Amino acid sequence: MRRVRRTIRDAGVILAVTGGLLVLSECAVRVYGRLRSGRWTHPSLIAFIDTAREVTRIYRRHPYLNAAPREGSRVAALGKIMSFNSLGYRSPERPAPKPPGVTRIVCSGGSTTFDVLAASDDRTWPWLLETELQRRGQPVEVWNAGFPGWTSLENLISLAIRDVDLAPDVVVLFQGINDLQPATQVPFNGQYEGFHTQVILTTLGLDMPSVPWYEHSLLLETVRTRIFGPRPFVLALPGQRDIVQREEVPHQAIGVFERNVKSFVTIARSHGATAVLVTQPVRLRRASANADARYMERWIPGLKGERVPVELGRFNDVLRSLASTNAVLADAAADIGWNDEDFGHPLHFAPSGSAKLVQFLADRITAALRRRKS
Repeated sequence: MRRVRRTIRDAGVILAVTGGLLVLSECAVRVYGRLRSGRWTHPSLIAFIDTAREVTRIYRRHPYLNAAPREGSRVAALGKIMSFNSLGYRSPERPAPKPPGVTRIVCSGGSTTFDVLAASDDRTWPWLLETELQRRGQPVEVWNAGFPGWTSLENLISLAIRDVDLAPDVVVLFQGINDLQPATQVPFNGQYEGFHTQVILTTLGLDMPSVPWYEHSLLLETVRTRIFGPRPFVLALPGQRDIVQREEVPHQAIGVFERNVKSFVTIARSHGATAVLVTQPVRLRRASANADARYMERWIPGLKGERVPVELGRFNDVLRSLASTNAVLADAAADIGWNDEDFGHPLHFAPSGSAKLVQFLADRITAALRRRKS
């Protein structure tokens, strides 16, 4: 028994000493980082989550839209400035009643309309569109109703319960890519329930996944990086492990997208607005095609990344088929000469891409406004 007690005691001492050395090493790594950079450093995963929580201050949960703008909020994060005015739009602060003689344009969509890569609110393409139309002599207000993660379904609901209150004359729909996400889930749900709802809350930071305790260790990350190299952080989406990648979107999903867009156009027209349907481009850039395909798979895990441009083309064809006397088509995907440099991400514009879209839409909207007056 003495030998057993001695063994247990020695093991306890070894564990205590080892634990103490690890704590001291952790402290040493953190102090070294502080002396080197002038600030306390954190493991990359924890730093990412802290930043996501900071950005989350401009979002809120919503009973019908899953997530929505937090009215009157502002945040400076990731080198960008993002804000919503008091009515929940990424637009200048202005009163809700439409001024006499002013033409109002509401731009609906997801992160590509919100323009997540823009350095500040006044560099987003809807803001620049207002500037360009005013330069052409049009007395307009352009309201950015885009929100990260929204699909045609959320755009439809937003139009019905808040956007029409602005009395818009023109409603622009720039959507398609986000509808690929629920479209590829098995079984397909025409109301976009389940996976899509969970992904919005997770990626916006409203429902962050739990982090293992060891990921808080800067010592562990330092050692792991020295041995295996930098590890890119990829946010684990709910249920992602159970997803099987498809080669194409089912026909039912195309039909649901068409249903949503038809309803969107009908609501716009019933409130006296002209609907402008804008086809969406995506880009697998030559220098980073494989990485861009994997990027697409993180947002649309049910579809192979290389297939995204083709399947998005089927949604664009729906927009083309619906543009007639009831809606104006702005075929940006086909009619603009896009280059790799126009995209900061495979899905999102660089400044040159935003500039091209602004000029293109300004021409189409100017023509549509002339037809409204005639």
